[in-house]
Amino acid sequence: MRLFLLFFAIVVIIGVTGCITDTRRPSASHEIVWIGTQPDSDLNEYDLLHQITPYPGTMYDNITVNASDEDGKIRLHVRASSRACRYPDRYDFTYQNRELVLNGYILEAIPESVRSDAVRIAMRNEEIADMLEMDAGGPTVKRILPETAAKFYAPEMLLSVTWQSKQVSALVDINTRKVVKTWRGE
Repeated sequence: MRLFLLFFAIVVIIGVTGCITDTRRPSASHEIVWIGTQPDSDLNEYDLLHQITPYPGTMYDNITVNASDEDGKIRLHVRASSRACRYPDRYDFTYQNRELVLNGYILEAIPESVRSDAVRIAMRNEEIADMLEMDAGGPTVKRILPETAAKFYAPEMLLSVTWQSKQVSALVDINTRKVVKTWRGE
């Protein structure tokens, strides 16, 4: 009986851990709306879907790809949105010689509760609070992918909270509820 309970506990722990770390990538069967020059069949849509990742716990409801031919390269501008989020995620890829390369992204498809939480965390930071005045306007909140975040902090998803009017930004680790880096632009 103890062996069965131990086995059951391990299965539950593995199952719960899997649910927590699931990034909910879109399935390969998710419909993509193509606008413009659709690449030939050697571009596997699964590869494209594998490179775009919604905020953990959400799913993309709409994915639109605007494709154009630029000097022998296919340029793919992807707009992915979720009903759970006010703003979309946008990705910029090039495709050439069967290689899909992510050139840039703006990831704003973040649930409002998480967005508000990130702003609160940023505003509690003393350095950020000192840079802001009462009328700083509403900030933008963007998701930073682990590959980019590793350059500033650690290879994990972070949120960037930016007040454009004051040229002030905070990089927020939502899991530890800390500001890990701040910037002040000129």
